[in-house]
Amino acid sequence: MGYDRKLLAAARRELERERTARSEEFEARRREVYAREPRIRAIDRTLSQTAASVLRAALNTGGDPSAAIEQLRGQNLALQAERAELLRGMGLDADYLTEKPMCEKCGDTGYAGSATCDCVKTRYAALLREQLSAVLPIRDQNFAHFRMDYYSTRPDARLGLSPRENMEYNLDECKTYAEKFGAHSPNLLLYGSTGLGKTFLSSCVAEAVAARGFSVAYDTAINIVAAYETIKFGNGDGEAAAERAARYERADLLIIDDMGTEMGTAFTVSALYNLINNRLMAGRPMIVNTNLPPEALAEKYSPAVASRLLGEFVSLRFFGDDIRLMKKQKKM
Repeated sequence: MGYDRKLLAAARRELERERTARSEEFEARRREVYAREPRIRAIDRTLSQTAASVLRAALNTGGDPSAAIEQLRGQNLALQAERAELLRGMGLDADYLTEKPMCEKCGDTGYAGSATCDCVKTRYAALLREQLSAVLPIRDQNFAHFRMDYYSTRPDARLGLSPRENMEYNLDECKTYAEKFGAHSPNLLLYGSTGLGKTFLSSCVAEAVAARGFSVAYDTAINIVAAYETIKFGNGDGEAAAERAARYERADLLIIDDMGTEMGTAFTVSALYNLINNRLMAGRPMIVNTNLPPEALAEKYSPAVASRLLGEFVSLRFFGDDIRLMKKQKKM
């Protein structure tokens, strides 16, 4: 998994803020208890000072500290029992003043050994989904909201199956893809006419993959090309464009939507070819959505681009009636 360094740092800062807030809340709790029962403050002070003083005395005399340690242990157990009884008398749990970490695995450090702890990964995944929601309505566009009833059960005479049967296959393929997504996942080419669910289904994949902690870059081909044009020709916010381009290139999954709607210039073809080819060379998975049939890809782009899209991607065909138009007609 390739982490987005900025988001990972943000996840660690979030953990640190929560840890600080928790410590402050604990200290406020301690002050309140001490104010209500000064004896508990005295016990805590004794418990914190006794161990050091006994061990220091034993070491200074050069004697065996075992007896002193055993005596100390008995005294401390008695004090702890008294402390617990006082807390219970206040209607509090015996461990009310025992500060516990939110994550027992890492002790709220964010690291399990030298590896990133799961508690940071959980926060990281939430930030990924938040970032993705800025460009996609993933709350509504996910597998749980996918509706099959918009697809006809009437078989297509040429293909021998109905749009619904075809969509059931595509849906199953995309669900499996999202569930098993990893560094070695294949690339997907979703193609067919407009309004058939390509964007919706790829959004479902994006939401599910991001929820598992993988970084997802999702954008239209027009916006992707615009970012590279800004970097090349300096006609906009270069820093923001460079940051977007870095996400396109480094994200665990890149989804290019509406490929084929951008202007077919030499620069456009070159930019998309370089992005797709570089990710193929690096083994970083992609999903490409296009309204163009396979035979039109070579006409729109260079043979090199078409070769990669048709040779390095698993193709999923979409056909049927325009769902967007059907939804619009229902509202009228």
